[in-house]
Amino acid sequence: MAFQVHGLLLSSVENERFSLQMLWTRLHKEETEGSVKKDTKGKEFRRRGPAKRGPKVGGRGPADPPAGHRTSPPTVVYELTPVSVTQEILDKFRDTFTARWTGHLGNKHLPSQAEWEQILGSCEGFFFYGMESFLSHVLVERLAAMNLEACHVMVLLDRARSYESLRRQMESSESKSAVQLSLEEPVETAVLLSLAGAKSILANQWPTRLQDNALRAHVLWENLLTVGKPTGRTVRLLQKMEADESPGTLKDRLMSLLPQLPGPEQLPISLNLVLYGLPNQAVV
Repeated sequence: MAFQVHGLLLSSVENERFSLQMLWTRLHKEETEGSVKKDTKGKEFRRRGPAKRGPKVGGRGPADPPAGHRTSPPTVVYELTPVSVTQEILDKFRDTFTARWTGHLGNKHLPSQAEWEQILGSCEGFFFYGMESFLSHVLVERLAAMNLEACHVMVLLDRARSYESLRRQMESSESKSAVQLSLEEPVETAVLLSLAGAKSILANQWPTRLQDNALRAHVLWENLLTVGKPTGRTVRLLQKMEADESPGTLKDRLMSLLPQLPGPEQLPISLNLVLYGLPNQAVV
């Protein structure tokens, strides 16, 4: 979305299309949490001794901790692909951020529904890098009953496809109704995660290639972890990078998705990754 204010062209990376009420709820929770932290900060400091600190995912604002102050939330990584792009990210930031991250790498063993519920219900940050849609791996009715209010950022680099993943997807779809399948679509997934309490969701909107998701993963985590940019600015940077690619490169990538995409000329790669929710979430 782009619009002009006083002659300046402004671009939007945040897609709060659900309702103004949901946007107000997100912002109100941010203000309430910040106020509670501010009121209790002095008392907690006197009661607690020195503790080991790790990365924290949270909103940027006046109530945030000063730069350099870190606490250690559980951040969960799930990569269900043959090649571990995520392992490179974990190794790169191990000394500063990722040493305490947990999760599952590889496609030899798919997590059970009980494992999904356990990790989703206890994380402040969640990163999924895998084939097909995220909700093709998690039962929708189970997700609807979860409480994700502790989750500040969810990054879903999904919707890549292989012959094996397509076969698995077709087999699992046979036992699902049309309504259940419709809830696995991008916007519906973001709605469900938002209603469950997730504050900021970065997700692909249509099928993509593993190579493109790998690039997105590296750019996202480099800017979120090393540079310290909030989610909105990071997504905007990624959109600019992908939009600056030569027309030939874009055409080649879109042509490679012809079996998967209807009307690929209408689906620019630079707009695939969308931010739902708060654009001010950051790892600090």
